[in-house]
This record gives sequence, C-alpha cells and structure tokens, in this order.
Amino acid sequence: MLHSRFTVRAAAVAALGGAVVVGAPALAIAAPIDVQPTPLGCQGGVATVQSLTHTDNDGIEPDDLLFVVNEQGRSGPDVNWINITTGETGAARMTPTEEILNAPAVLVEPEGGVVLSAVWGPYENATGENCFLLPGVDVTELAGEPDD
Repeated sequence: MLHSRFTVRAAAVAALGGAVVVGAPALAIAAPIDVQPTPLGCQGGVATVQSLTHTDNDGIEPDDLLFVVNEQGRSGPDVNWINITTGETGAARMTPTEEILNAPAVLVEPEGGVVLSAVWGPYENATGENCFLLPGVDVTELAGEPDD
C-alpha cells in the first residue's frame, strides 16, 4: 500500500515541474529542511534536502511528509521521525525514484501533529562519492486528515 501511495504522490510531485527536483530554482515551492545534514568523507558534498507537505503539493496527503535529496543519487540517507503530538515514530531509507528523476526520496506517514525528523547516514552523492551524513533536522506541523 505504501509503495502505490508513494508512486501516485511522487508522480504528482514530479508533475509540479519535472526537472525542478534536480536543481532548478522553481523547487523553491518545497522548503529545505530546517538544518541540513553535514556530509563527511566526500568533497562533492550533498545537495539540499527538501521536505514537502500537502501545503506544498496537494498530491501529498495532509498527514504525510515527502523528503527528497535535490540531486540524482543512490540509496540513502535514512529518515527517522517522531510525531511529538502523538508519540508515534518511524524510519525509512530514501531510494532513487523514476517519478522524481532518480532523486532519492521517501514518503513517511507520521499522521497529523508536530513531527521532528532527522535525515542522516550513508549516502552516495551524484558524483559517486560515498558520504556519511551527520543528522540534519526538520520540524514540521502536519494538519492531518480532516474529520469526516
């Protein structure tokens, strides 16, 4: 279920502007995470990590959060999150997705509330260098699904 929901939403994100995810200025619609990860062991570094919510793109459900590394790359980094409103936690690894031009991305489903996320771990950047990312941090308030 998550994979099909991710595919539909990722396609909607890609429809926002196609190539914008890999570096065009139009990606300003999506917000960079609050504190970017710090790369170790690679001269090329890592592109900006973005987070997208329903406010950024209505293809994303109100209680979901999409993370994207703004470059073509390999699997990784990891995203860990805690919804400090509900106490729920989760973890996922970003993987390249064709819907977002092979940029590493992951959709997490933390439900509505204040979500604290960390983006970190091993990552192979667009130039093929292996990096280790010290945690970057994002705080997002998700509206959640409206009551019926």
